[in-house]
Amino acid sequence: MSKKPFAQLVGRNAMRQVVGAPAAALVDRIAGGAQVNKRSLYLVGGVPRDIILKLPNQDLDFVLETDAIGFADELAARYGGSVLAHKPFGTAVWTLDGSAPEMLGLPAHEIPQHIDFARARSEAYSEPAALPIVVPADIKSDLRRRDFTLNTLAIQLSPAAVAGRLLDECGGLNDLQSGLIRVLHERSFIDDPTRILRAIRLSVRLGFAIETETDGLMRAALPLIGRLTGQRLFNEIKLSLLEPNAGEIFLRLQDLGALGYIHPAFRVNADISELLTRVRESATPWKAAADKKTVECCLLLAAVGADEADAICQRLNLSRTLTRSITACARLMGAAAMLGDAESPPSQAARLLDGLPEPALHAAWLLFADSPAAQDKLTSYMTTWRRQKASINGGHLERMGIPPGPRYKRILDALRFAWIDGEVNSPEEEALYLSDLLSADV
Repeated sequence: MSKKPFAQLVGRNAMRQVVGAPAAALVDRIAGGAQVNKRSLYLVGGVPRDIILKLPNQDLDFVLETDAIGFADELAARYGGSVLAHKPFGTAVWTLDGSAPEMLGLPAHEIPQHIDFARARSEAYSEPAALPIVVPADIKSDLRRRDFTLNTLAIQLSPAAVAGRLLDECGGLNDLQSGLIRVLHERSFIDDPTRILRAIRLSVRLGFAIETETDGLMRAALPLIGRLTGQRLFNEIKLSLLEPNAGEIFLRLQDLGALGYIHPAFRVNADISELLTRVRESATPWKAAADKKTVECCLLLAAVGADEADAICQRLNLSRTLTRSITACARLMGAAAMLGDAESPPSQAARLLDGLPEPALHAAWLLFADSPAAQDKLTSYMTTWRRQKASINGGHLERMGIPPGPRYKRILDALRFAWIDGEVNSPEEEALYLSDLLSADV
């Protein structure tokens, strides 16, 4: 433990500079609540690390050496908001919803919406990749169970007499200064293979190297990724997609071989970084309503076929809605030649695109940046073709004496596609086209 006051190490305004003044005031409110009963309270995780690195971070993560759930309930009772507890792990999430920001006297848009609290604990793993068995412990044990040394720093906030002390039990400061990602023990990746994905994510985000021994341990543990549940893997994937350099993270994971252990067919496009940047910076010609996170997932699996994409979605236990968008995008990639053929009839593209989720079409438009013909067809579909209808309907056909049935759809579809292809341009031309269809017994 450092014997110097925290302010002497990184400056008096360090907390405010990293989390912002309102969030720093929130930390003070939380610390004050713990100081009332002289409870040991620590700020852990990314914020202490990023205070040293001078990087913005509002991910507030607290550890107590007493009941964390009860403390979160006390804060919610005083300031409002809601608490979601996970008793087996002794953790709680305080959500600052409703009137909580007003009760705290802080601007809602400048403070985090969710704050994590945990009881200090030690962990034991019954088998590789299993969730841990947790036992209450002191702060030193809690820090030693963590993933990497640079995430083991803690700032003590209570009791008041020792508030501001920086705990560095595992050499985190040295590794921060050296720019290294280092695990705490040789079984780290065996116990929790998700740390492989986290190591790459942190390495890319911070521009740090993975320490040599850690790199060897990580590569040796790669096969254990296959033992992780789809939900845990997809949680890590979603966290990686939040990163500014998400594409580089996935390319690094691919080079390492990690994606192949998630599923043998999992691979990403070489230009995935550019593609993900397009989602954030490029607007489609139509007013896109698609969820951008879904679009990003479509881009992530655009390099595989539809059947492979479906298998990966099943492996990751994705929702039916998300799976449908991802596999639809993969199918569109398989139809790239037709969509890119300026001479193919528009109705051929419309038949393919009908009923596909908008995120798949949005992703495909981004993927076809080098194919103006394909992009034009997607744009025409989204702005015109998908709303194109024949001027007649089933009632007209019934009055013509045509018995209701599947034939109605065949006729109306044929008329719609004739409009799309420009073979019909007026109700009069449509009537003649309908006559031809009936003569051909469509």
